Amino acid sequence: MKKSQLPESAGLQSATVCRFPLQRVMERQEAAAYLGIPSRRMRYLVALGYGPPVIKGTPQQFRKDDLDQYSADLFARAGLGADALAQYRRRRAQANAGLDPFLDLASRDELLQALARYGSRSVIGLGLAIIVLSHTPLSRILFHVLR
Repeated sequence: MKKSQLPESAGLQSATVCRFPLQRVMERQEAAAYLGIPSRRMRYLVALGYGPPVIKGTPQQFRKDDLDQYSADLFARAGLGADALAQYRRRRAQANAGLDPFLDLASRDELLQALARYGSRSVIGLGLAIIVLSHTPLSRILFHVLR
């Protein structure tokens, strides 16, 4: 296999970095309105590591393509096909409504799953801490003082 090489005339000085002007970037409030979900829920989803991907190095900015992919993933998770997604997006664009009923419900379900995951982990950790501390002399002293 032949290795590809740069031409001798192409040095590091000739490299060009191009921005993609057609990629639309939105702030959290604008992205939440675009999806049709409350801004607070979008903040919680991002804080828990769920929801649409955030542009790295920015304070919660989202690409429009990532928001469209996120809504498509929610439709796919619900068992709906691409044709149903396209039809739903057309109706949503014509209605220009505030909250999107489907995405509101789907993002709420995703937030509840995230909270259940982290909540169950914290309860398990707390239970283990109680088990470990219940057999130490410090816990016996504390229980006798509290009585």
